[in-house]
Amino acid sequence: MNTFSRYVLRSFLWQFALLLIGFTALLQLFDLLNNSADILQDHLGDMSAVAEYAALRLPEIASFLIPFAVLMGALITLGRMERNNEIMAFKAAGAPYFTVLWAFLPAVGIVAFLHFFLADQLVPISIQTLVSRDLIAERSKSKNETKNDPLFVQEGNSVIEAGAVGLDGVILSHLRIYQRDDTGKMVKQIFANDAHFDSATEKWVLTNVWTTLVPAGGAAQTEHVDKQEWQTQLTPAEFSDLVEKPQAMTFMKLRSLVTSTQVGVRPTYFYETWQQKRIALPVSSILMILLAAPVAHSLHRRERGLAAGMTIGFGLGFLYFLTDGLVLSLGESGAVPPFLAAWLPILLFAAIGGAWLIKQEGY
Repeated sequence: MNTFSRYVLRSFLWQFALLLIGFTALLQLFDLLNNSADILQDHLGDMSAVAEYAALRLPEIASFLIPFAVLMGALITLGRMERNNEIMAFKAAGAPYFTVLWAFLPAVGIVAFLHFFLADQLVPISIQTLVSRDLIAERSKSKNETKNDPLFVQEGNSVIEAGAVGLDGVILSHLRIYQRDDTGKMVKQIFANDAHFDSATEKWVLTNVWTTLVPAGGAAQTEHVDKQEWQTQLTPAEFSDLVEKPQAMTFMKLRSLVTSTQVGVRPTYFYETWQQKRIALPVSSILMILLAAPVAHSLHRRERGLAAGMTIGFGLGFLYFLTDGLVLSLGESGAVPPFLAAWLPILLFAAIGGAWLIKQEGY
């Protein structure tokens, strides 16, 4: 690494760290103002629960803000170098402008690696800890908390409907099991008020069970028992995964759901979209350098201040996040292929930044 690269590394990482800390603190403040009342109500006014919630929310908030902090940090660093004529001196030595961007790659590479580690390892752990300690403020609003919004799982020829999943999948409420024959016709329906997983025997126990047999040529027959074992390969961990947010899944778990080695309640393309998104996540940091470079270069030529560059940077960041969220939603619904859902915003803004930079350089 040459002297200029070390100088860029030190300057950029300092700006990036300051911006990430500031933006994370601001967003966490808004998050606490929005959710602290619910946390206090659920934990009988215990302030330690709010402090624990704030600490566990830090990884997810920081992971969300890293690309934006990279954009603003690169913009400030390049803007100051342009204003102090450091880039002009570098170019006067015969080096083209894109070599300045190459000098950012070691710093951005470090950020991209840390971003992937944070999103793939720390964020899932923090979200799972929030759920296990009942610190999810949106729990009352989330999917599958009432029997009116059930989950469906297929196991062989059986379809399982769970009205609600509690205690990390150990308890299932308003359970219905529809058993079908090889032609797809229903031959048996089992309704249970609750299903409990006995960790000692590692078996499911159904309570208040109504079983209805549907013979091919006769009348349906119904019988009732207080308790009954449920023979299934499904485990509480798999039911817990069904209500788990994709942000709380590691890359390997997403991959197992894509390859159908684990049970998933959503279509395969949903998990494949998030798998591609996880791969594309660190690349977004490199994209931010490509967006910041032409902004800083054009502002220097037009003699505008750093405030104008910050404004344009905020605008570019907002447009990127907006496009990324929109296309990701389309990928989750299956409207666009998973690869495009994860990579289209990056490719689109890379083309915009590259074209703008080429125009500024006069190629």
